[in-house]
Formats: sequence, structure tokens, C-alpha cells
Amino acid sequence: EEFWKGGARDPALTGTQKLENAVSGDPWPAVLLRLKSFEDMHKLWYVCLKEKNFLMAEQHEAKQNRIRWKHHGRLKKVKLTMKRILTVLSRREIHQQGLRAKEILSKQEERESLETQRFHLEESMKVLSHKIRQAGPRDSLATSAWKSTLQKYEADHARLLAELTPLRKDTMQLLSADWRYSRRYSDLPGAVR
Repeated sequence: EEFWKGGARDPALTGTQKLENAVSGDPWPAVLLRLKSFEDMHKLWYVCLKEKNFLMAEQHEAKQNRIRWKHHGRLKKVKLTMKRILTVLSRREIHQQGLRAKEILSKQEERESLETQRFHLEESMKVLSHKIRQAGPRDSLATSAWKSTLQKYEADHARLLAELTPLRKDTMQLLSADWRYSRRYSDLPGAVR
């Protein structure tokens, strides 16, 4: 019932009021849409969708009654606004993806440098452990220095692993394919295997 208020089928309006309501403004320019938040554009999208459905129903009714429909301009403006909303949102998403990619790339570079440090520390720890084993149970100055250095390396290794754990989680998505692009969830034609 509320859907037809103000339209050509509203019985409460006179003919002149219906003509006045038929006057519409310009479509939303992309410049103004860029200033809107996602929620505002979401609301505007549904307002446009409701208007589009309303106009398409009027157009269908006019075709059925074989009369000329006068509101082609309104329908065109609504469709243009919806198209611009989609364009603004998709460009915004592309920009967000670019920012996320830069962030992931910087984390990946940091992870690679930490992984290199970790590898060199582990190699040094293996060499020191071998030297300590080769020296045997004798308590010499060199053995005690190697043991203290090994303890320092183990502490550094533990710190590096603590730093690497969140970085590994953040950059792991680079190794796994995005589920949206897998064939299983694809909207491409053909059977899914």
C-alpha cells in the first residue's frame, strides 16, 4: 500500500498532483557519492531500487494498457544513480585491496628479514652446540664462553619466534588461494568438480 503512495496509481491524488510528483531531479553525481559512507550508499541503493521497481511496474502497466509511458527519463536517472553507486563502491573496494596488499607486503618483507635472522641464529646455535659437545665435559674458559653465547642465542631465538608468530599468521593468506576464486564456489558455467 505504501509502495504506490505518490505514484500514478495512488487514488488519493488528483491528476495535477500526479504530474507534479512525476518531476524528478538529476541523478546523483559520483563526486557527491564519494563523500557518502557505505551505510548511506546502502540506503540510497535501496531507495533507488524501490523507485526503479515502482517505475518498471508503471511501465509494465502502461504496456499492458497500450498507453504511452511518460517517465523514461526518471527510470534512466535511477539506473544511472545505481550504476554510479556500484562504480564508487567498487573503486573504494579496489583502493582498500591496494592498501591491504601494501600492508601485507610490508609484513612479508619484515617476516623475511626475521626468518633470515632466525635461520642464521639456528645455524650459529648448531655450530656452538657441536663445539661444546666436541670439547667434552672439561670445564674450560672457551667452553663456558660458548655456553653463555649459546644461552644468549637461545634467548634471541625465542624472541624472534615470538615476533614471527603473528607475522606468519598475517602473511599465510599469501600462500593459500582465496576461496572466492576457487572453482568450487565459482559462478562460472559448467559442472563444478
